Order: sequence, then structure tokens, then C-alpha cells
Amino acid sequence: MLPGPAALGQDWKIRIQPSDQTPYQFKATMVLRGTGADAMEVSYLYGDGDLAVYLEDKGAAAKAICGILEDLRGRKTAEIVVEVTEEAMEVLSRRRPEAGA
Repeated sequence: MLPGPAALGQDWKIRIQPSDQTPYQFKATMVLRGTGADAMEVSYLYGDGDLAVYLEDKGAAAKAICGILEDLRGRKTAEIVVEVTEEAMEVLSRRRPEAGA
């Protein structure tokens, strides 16, 4: 089930891991931080450029994006906290149908 309007502006966490699907380099899993909620979105990304655009679209600041890309050079998994914009939440809600619909 999609989070309601109260979830807007809350911190979301995106976990970046190596992809388990070829030809993608990264798997990005987005969840509402501090909850045991299921993944809101799982995206497969080709490389650094795709990851940077994805994170920017989700509300990450340029400095944080540069930091996470640097972190991923030294380790396989990293996490970043983003504040999802209303526009990004609308896109997410269109991708995943409501339960029971």
C-alpha cells in the first residue's frame, strides 16, 4: 500500500547495492526510513550516471550524490537519505497500484 500524504517530506532511505540483473550495475531500493515497510520502489541502474540522475530525481542534493558515488568506489553497498518531492511521489504512485485495485 502506498504511503499517504503524511509521508511527503519525511525522510526516505535509498539503499544502493550491486545489481543481480545483467547488464545493470546497481540496484536501488527505496523505503520510508524508520519503518519496517516494504520497498516502495526497486530500480535497476546501468552505472554512475544513471544512479546520479535517479538520486537527483528523488530529491538528493548534488553534494550527497557525489559522496555516495565516492562511497561506492570503496564498498559495494551504501545508503542515502532523501526528501522525496511531491512530484516524485506522484510518479511513484503511478508505478505501483494500490493494494486491492
